[in-house]
Amino acid sequence: MFLYMVGQHHTNSSVGFWFWRSSETVSRYFNIVLRAIGELARDLIYIRSTDTHTKITSSPNRFYPYFEGCIGALDGTHVKACVPAHMVDKFRGRKSYPSQNVLAVVDFDLRFTYVLAGWEGSAHDSLVLKDALTRPAGLKIPEGKFFLADAGYAARPGILPPYRGVRYHLNEFAGSRDPTTPQELFNHRHSSLRTTVERAFAALKSRFKILAQRPFIPLKSQIKVVVACCALHNWILEDGPDEYVVDEATCTNLQIMGKHNLVVKSEEDCNSRDKYITWTDEATKFMLDWYIDLRRDKPATFKFKKQHHLQCADALNGKFSLGATQNQVDRHYRSYKEKWSWVRRAMNNSGNGFEASTCKFTLFESEKQHLSKTAINYLTRPIRFFHELEELFSDQSQADGSLAIDQTTVNVDDGNDDNEDVVEHEGCTIPVDSDEADSDIIGRLSPKVELDGNPLNKKRKRVASSPSKNSTKAKANNKGKVSNDDIAASIKKLADSLASPIIPVQPMPPADPYANLWKRINSLTITAKDKLEIASHLSKPDQDIFRSYLNYADDAVLQQWVISYFETKFHNDVHDGGSAAAH
Repeated sequence: MFLYMVGQHHTNSSVGFWFWRSSETVSRYFNIVLRAIGELARDLIYIRSTDTHTKITSSPNRFYPYFEGCIGALDGTHVKACVPAHMVDKFRGRKSYPSQNVLAVVDFDLRFTYVLAGWEGSAHDSLVLKDALTRPAGLKIPEGKFFLADAGYAARPGILPPYRGVRYHLNEFAGSRDPTTPQELFNHRHSSLRTTVERAFAALKSRFKILAQRPFIPLKSQIKVVVACCALHNWILEDGPDEYVVDEATCTNLQIMGKHNLVVKSEEDCNSRDKYITWTDEATKFMLDWYIDLRRDKPATFKFKKQHHLQCADALNGKFSLGATQNQVDRHYRSYKEKWSWVRRAMNNSGNGFEASTCKFTLFESEKQHLSKTAINYLTRPIRFFHELEELFSDQSQADGSLAIDQTTVNVDDGNDDNEDVVEHEGCTIPVDSDEADSDIIGRLSPKVELDGNPLNKKRKRVASSPSKNSTKAKANNKGKVSNDDIAASIKKLADSLASPIIPVQPMPPADPYANLWKRINSLTITAKDKLEIASHLSKPDQDIFRSYLNYADDAVLQQWVISYFETKFHNDVHDGGSAAAH
């Protein structure tokens, strides 16, 4: 049953149908197996060897000795998550759906050697890696060894990313586009080895469909399932009969990897990077105010996208002539977002002092141990644009990794899960003995009654009662006696409710999906006749696609469309009038 759920992504009801079991039984045994695999995860997910892999040593002048000491690659992947509404902002990052950011380390045999799951999808990969390295039983890199990583990670002891600003991915070298510089040659070979972790992710999500689709299980179980699937993946490669994995990505022309004939890079490619600009306080304040004005009156789920950064860059260039690009504005915005995360963490620590007049912190000594030197220097000095940052970022949820677990802590619970059995995994969790949450239990119309005259209600005397039934006896002794009048009143109330006529429920009219569009058209500063003409035109069946686009477009696009519509109509009327006059 467990393999059906994680391998084929079946629901409790469908699995119970095939195995002739109830949903409660399927859920209970799913949790039992999940916990058992969690206990085995630490014995299945570990670094098996610190020797240089034969994939490197068997390719002299290509990988060896340049990558001697490399024992694997690491990367992050996003797994779809089903979270409560108040946590959606934390779990929605660069993906359009809520997800959890999973960090995994893989050796060149496609076996997972470390897995950290549970970080929110909005967390940056470098933040997840920092958490993995600082955990007591986290990622330990052997002395003199290193892992390959992509450009999203910074270079540090044990982590080797590629060169930035030059080509890296294998598809960028396809055909006759061979490496032209030593940096591109290194990146090409680096990418050829690092694709191992991408192949492992592809095999994992292809084998366990629950990781590639929206899950039906509770959030904590979703996190544990990721670690359990990685453990099963390793077991299959070692002891299972099925060892099929995705073929390694190859380049169409790899002869250049064994050669050192380099072509001089063109001047156009050298100037491909953005020109350096200097951010003044006025430009920074203008940028923050621009984002504040844009975010105002927007829903809580609103996120800044590339087009917003591009619009901000145009506004900055128009006012200050900076020559800023969309990427530079995005990086500058993210840098202040990271700084505000330092401020928020310092404010949440009661041991720190904050001077409101100077916007400066007095950090507690223990807090400094968890911060970098850059963060300490920033917090202990007057924080510029504090109020703008507070208005822009204070209402946004931040990823904190409070749910993150790895293979060593997958079964370290908070003590609440062992006391409850989850009946339904589809959407919400319901305790077993909770009558209030069960819609199939009819509410009691009258209180329980004990009739003293009935000999069946008399309790036998017991010499000793077990401790487990003391609470039951206490509840029975506290029940009050009910008179016959109360019973008669309850029966009469039930009879009246059954005899009353059934009032048919009027069906709700279907909601108009374009109600927001009509409301925005009504708010335009044009005559009522023009508003009616625009609404009548957009209501035509052949305008369905364009009507859907305007429904989600911003007000500027809608206003421009209205202007274009009346200009076109005016020219057509003039042309028709001229033709009629000529006849």
